[in-house]
Amino acid sequence: MGIPPHSRVREKRQKPSHFFGFEIQMLMVSVRPFAVSLFAGIVALVVGGASCSMLSNSEPKASPSLEFHIAQVDSLHFPEVIAPSDTLNVEFYGTVGPDGCHSFARFDVEASQRQLTITPVVRDVTSEDAMCTMAIVPLNHTFTADPPFSEGALTLAVPQPNGEEIRAVVNVAKGAS
Repeated sequence: MGIPPHSRVREKRQKPSHFFGFEIQMLMVSVRPFAVSLFAGIVALVVGGASCSMLSNSEPKASPSLEFHIAQVDSLHFPEVIAPSDTLNVEFYGTVGPDGCHSFARFDVEASQRQLTITPVVRDVTSEDAMCTMAIVPLNHTFTADPPFSEGALTLAVPQPNGEEIRAVVNVAKGAS
């Protein structure tokens, strides 16, 4: 017995095509099932994503707000004497902040011929939902000033959070190094 002729699957074939001298037989494939599946998948993703966001009662998180403060400086380390052509390195030690929401941001500098005012600036994340470590963040950064310097006394002034200043003097002299 065999398969009745009316129940056989038939493939429709086009006339052979030629591609660089090779004969290619192409099957006629319907695109409709693929398009329907693709459309159903996209709808499922969109509806699923929308229902997921409706289930969570949280509002979108706002970007963290930042405030800037002056770091508490406990001590400075620097050379007592430099040559006018030397680079000046001043090491700052102290406290950036009471927790991990505080971080060192930068040094703000005002310079004149006889004085450098160096302010260590702290970045503080102030969002209510900010996750911060509970460890004190130390200040341990070096400020570098490039030459040339005028001979004589160079005053270093470092503002403190309480409004006071730490003042120190570096002597700039020829032949020093």
